[in-house]
Parts: sequence; structure tokens; C-alpha cells
Amino acid sequence: MQKFSKWLLVTLVFICLIAAPVLSAPTIDLDGRQLSFDVLPTIDDGRTLVPLRAIFEAMGATVNWDQDSQTATAMKDGNTVILQIGSTAPTINGEIRELDVPAKIIEGRTLAPLRFVGEAFGGTVDWDQASQLISITSVPAPAASPETPPAPEDAEIIKVHYIDVGQGDSIYIQLPDNNDILIDGGSEAHAETVINYLKAQGVDDIELMIATHPHENHIGGLPAVLKAFKVQEVLDCGLQEPFSEAYKKYAAAVMAEGCPWVSASFQKYIFGDSVLKILTGSTNWVTVADNSVICRLETGKTRFLFPGNAGMLPRNALKGNIPSEILKVCGHGGISTVNKTFLDKIKPETAIISVGADNSFAHPSALTLFELEEDGVSVFRTDLNGNIVVTTNGDTYSVNTDKNLPAPAKPKAGKFVANIRITQYHDPTCELAQKIAPESQVWFVTEDEAIRRGFMPCNNCIEIKDQDIFPLYKIPQR
Repeated sequence: MQKFSKWLLVTLVFICLIAAPVLSAPTIDLDGRQLSFDVLPTIDDGRTLVPLRAIFEAMGATVNWDQDSQTATAMKDGNTVILQIGSTAPTINGEIRELDVPAKIIEGRTLAPLRFVGEAFGGTVDWDQASQLISITSVPAPAASPETPPAPEDAEIIKVHYIDVGQGDSIYIQLPDNNDILIDGGSEAHAETVINYLKAQGVDDIELMIATHPHENHIGGLPAVLKAFKVQEVLDCGLQEPFSEAYKKYAAAVMAEGCPWVSASFQKYIFGDSVLKILTGSTNWVTVADNSVICRLETGKTRFLFPGNAGMLPRNALKGNIPSEILKVCGHGGISTVNKTFLDKIKPETAIISVGADNSFAHPSALTLFELEEDGVSVFRTDLNGNIVVTTNGDTYSVNTDKNLPAPAKPKAGKFVANIRITQYHDPTCELAQKIAPESQVWFVTEDEAIRRGFMPCNNCIEIKDQDIFPLYKIPQR
């Protein structure tokens, strides 16, 4: 009788399983259109994972995939979403959005949590349990007003290429009618990188070459570029460095080219509907970097600012407000390369930092990144994004990158701590250190690391051992 009861129980369970309804994959509608996928949505730990690329592209976003870092980057209407496989901390315009479950790869496709995908670009998600229907409503593009007419179909397309030359600068401006501008050429070690990049873009000659200032990582590659291409005009800051080998090679190459060689003097260069304005003249600043040529490209409603490595004094000397949607951050993102006054003057939406990976200067500075983040500026870096290309029709613009590596994780502990808003580091036991809010803390393993990132020692808790570095240093206490 006991065996019969067990057999009956097993049979009943089996029949129930057969009779139970089989839940098919949910249906997904985007703005009332049903989407189809080659890999179906799935359930993971109670969360619905959906194909990221298919949905983002249906929304009109551009999606890039970096195989090395297993990272997907989507861009739409100036917004950037970065999601790494296995991570529960994707970012939207640099801000972390915590997930309950990470994205994963299934049958070669990236699947991510439904609500994150649907809402990443401002959409809404509705779920009907009975019909297994997921409805995503995206945010429509703003309608053009009479005061803001849409760009005409034949609008000129301009591309600004921020070439990855490590800890240096090289910017190629690609204008209509085969007009080409090159701002700096990186170091001599990166000359071939610049030349090959220009040739890949179909460059035959260079209408204007700008050498912002005579530092090797800005002009070192220019002699080889001058040899590889015909250059019609060279403009620089007018500062001569007769004891610099890099400058001597540059000067010899320009003279050998035989083209006009002029100094910055508030010139204006017109290429069709685009205007390049030189914003600096003959002012003599103390440092080489401060004498940088500063110029601004105007392409309708989209403006680009190229300040070389100019410091705070020459930047503050710029006259009037010069709104620029795209800013090339000077000084490779080092300490004091942006501040509130400067950001208020130019009001950037997007910042590009040309910087070498794992450089010895600890660039970009945590303070610089914080200032940009506080101002709501989207940041792209050549060490993380490779070559960066901004494309505009004068009305709108988009940013495309070679790769999208995640930013290095911020350490949450160490031997020294600083407040990101104040360039002063402490022993963690210091009374001032204990008042720093967790979200404002930046940690360092060594004092050298803190100093290289632009922070100075607290004279209450840090013994200054090297008076050659800080001979007169005294921080006023608040």
C-alpha cells in the first residue's frame, strides 16, 4: 500500500507539471512596435534581462563594444551609457546606477536588466503580468521650434579628431572641401601614429598647422608631419626655445617647408561656414605652457575650444564669455586645469582629456574630474577611449570612440586621505580628516602619490620631511 501511495504521488506531480502552462519569453514593444530578437529575454535571480544592443539601436542610439574590457557603450542625444559585463555599477553620463543583477553574455549577445535598458535614455517601462507584455516608451526628440530650425540636409559635416598620442596632444580638424587643420603633433615617438591616422582619413595636404607651444609632447611629431604632407601655413605662439632640441627640429622643418610661418595675433580663418578664431596674441607669460595658442572653432551652434596647455592666468585673461560646447582640457587634465570661473565662462557640455595611460604625473587629477562632474560635463579620455571623434553639422554633435575602458576604481582606504574640494591631504587620524564626508574622500597609498596628484600636506598631522619640496609651505587652518 505504501509503494502504491508513492507511485500515485509521483504520477500526480508529473501530470501537474505537464498540465502547467509554459511561460513563453515576454513580448517587448517599443513605442507600440513589437521588437524581435535572435536571443530571447531571460530571467535571472527574479530580474528580466533583455538584449541591450537591439533595444538601444531601436531607440536610435549608437552602440560600441570593446571586446578587451567586455564593455558596451551607447550614445544618444549627448547622453552616454557605459555597461561592463559582470558589473552591477554601469554609468549614465558618468553617474553610477546600481543594478540588482549584472549584465551577462548569452549566445554572443549582451543581456542587461530590463528597467535599466528601458530607462537609460529617459524612457519608461510598463509590465503586464497577465499578457507577459513589456512596453517601453522612449523619449521623443524635441520638436524643432520656429527659432531653432532643423539643420538642412546639405549642412556641412565637420569632424574633430582627438588622436591618441599618449601623454601629449594632437588634434585633427576635418573640414568640408578637403580643408584640414592640425593642432599639435604629439611627441616624436608618436609621429608615425599621427601620420598614419591622417593618411587613413584621406588627408593630402594641411591648410593650417598650429603648434600651441614648444613642449616636446606637442611639437615633437610635427617635423615628421611636415615631411609627410604639404603644409600651407604654420602658426605658433611666437615663443622660441633655442636650447630645446625639439624646438630646433621643429623650426628647421618649418623653414624647410617654405610656407608662411606666423605668430598668434588674434587671426580669423574662414572655411565655408566654419570659423577658426585665434584668441591669443603677443602677451608674454612666464611659463612656456602659459604662452600656448588658444583657439576656438565655431561651426554654427557647436563650438570647440582648444586652449593648449594654458594655465589659469592666460585662461582668465580671455575676454568675455566664450561658450564652447566641446572643451579640450588643457594640461592633460592636471591640477588646476579647470575651475568654476573658467567653466562658467565657456559652459562646456563635453570635455576631452588627452592623456597617457598610467602616466607618471597621475593625470588626470581627481580634482579636475570632480570639477567637471560637478558641472555636469561629460568626460572622454584618450587613455580610456582611444581616438575620440566629435562629428557635427553645426546644429547637433555626436561623440564616437575607439574603445571604452572603465575608469580606474577609486580606492576607499589608504595611508592618507584628502577632501576632493581642498588640495590638502591628511593622516586618517587627523581631526580635519575625520570631518571629510565619505563622498568627498580621495585616498592615497603614499605621500608621493598625493603630491603627484596636486595635493599638499596638512601641517597639523603631516611631518614635512623634505624641505626642498616644501621650504615655505604653510597651510592656513580653517
